Amino acid sequence: MNKIFFVTATGTDIGKTFIVEKLCQKLIKKGKKCNAIKPIISGFDIDDLNNDSAKLLKILGKKINLKNINKISPWRFKKPLSPNIAANLEKKPINFSMLVKFCQKQIKLAKKNDEFLFIEGAGGIMTPISDNKTFLNLIEKLKVPVILVIGDYLGTISHSLTAIKVIEAKNIEIDHIIFNEKTKSTINQEIIKTLKGFTKINIIN
Repeated sequence: MNKIFFVTATGTDIGKTFIVEKLCQKLIKKGKKCNAIKPIISGFDIDDLNNDSAKLLKILGKKINLKNINKISPWRFKKPLSPNIAANLEKKPINFSMLVKFCQKQIKLAKKNDEFLFIEGAGGIMTPISDNKTFLNLIEKLKVPVILVIGDYLGTISHSLTAIKVIEAKNIEIDHIIFNEKTKSTINQEIIKTLKGFTKINIIN
């Protein structure tokens, strides 16, 4: 049974953090040990107690302070931009090797403690981390299965199928797809039906 997952999406503002919160909440209610990290976060404001890192700490029952934020989100940037651009503007380029080692350390701890671990990306699967590395490259290095979050917007079918193709091209396992409905619509069921015609991956909504 997989207990460690990388949570990515077809793009930004699809609801990755919301999904991680719900997954952690469900597991904790079942008495399971659970942890979540978001190594890179753009658009970060330390005074905003509703930022993604704070949300994860809250659902895990941890204090929202700088010490704990450092533990789950060591790479933070003020501008809500692609991490590579935000990092370059702040003259704090992300060292990809250090990022990989950070995530690998968290994976090792999760295995040691026999706990679930969700590693949340920033933006979408092909969002650049540096000028020549994307989140897809990071997942490939970590060798963990993916939870792909997709949305209910116009264009989601094309974006979802593209994301599935690029992930599978790297021989990365997609454990399941979560269809995050922001609005209830009968069209959503048609979207899911269409996607199921192109993939056998389990789609949850």
